[in-house]
Amino acid sequence: MKITAKQGKGTKIHIHIDGEYLLTVDEDFWFSSGFVSGDEIDDGDLAAFKEAAGSRLAFNSAMFSLDLRDHSQREMRKKLSAKFDENSVNEAVEKLVDLGFINDRRYAENLTRELFERKKYGKNRVKNELFRRGIDSEIINDVIENYENENDTDNVKTIVDIIRKKYYNKLVDEKSRQRVVAALVRLGYSFSDIRQAMSEFSSDEFFEEY
Repeated sequence: MKITAKQGKGTKIHIHIDGEYLLTVDEDFWFSSGFVSGDEIDDGDLAAFKEAAGSRLAFNSAMFSLDLRDHSQREMRKKLSAKFDENSVNEAVEKLVDLGFINDRRYAENLTRELFERKKYGKNRVKNELFRRGIDSEIINDVIENYENENDTDNVKTIVDIIRKKYYNKLVDEKSRQRVVAALVRLGYSFSDIRQAMSEFSSDEFFEEY
């Protein structure tokens, strides 16, 4: 079999085998592959070339995604798996981790800060969001504990602020208050903290059934 390379747009190189298109790689990959356009290639070398090219393409795709936003390992694996085979995905993600481009702890720390401070989520919701993104439970608990220790969080005060900004005018009757409580629970706050915060706006009679 004969392998040939044709220049594409920018740094793209289109690879053909016996005149039939195979795949597209970048110039750096092609020139470091050890092949020259017109070389003969056997089945074994072709399989190795395709595997290496797949890993490179997966890596490049991952780097493009990381330019847009940070990802956890699980998120990146899921995204790459939609386009690449398992081996290519594994090699690309392992390389990204080794290079420090993907770091689940750093990702968890940044996301925890965003969820607490910008989204105003409670601890339960933050834990769920981190878990949903594939962060290990040990990292989740450690990162949240460190954040709370460093920032001296006051859940009740945060809930009071949320109510004043978003729900104060909705505390008109029992049904409305129930909806506000449900919304705060969905944000990840405990009922004990919600009850303490709500007591500043309504009578404790509302909570007797709980």
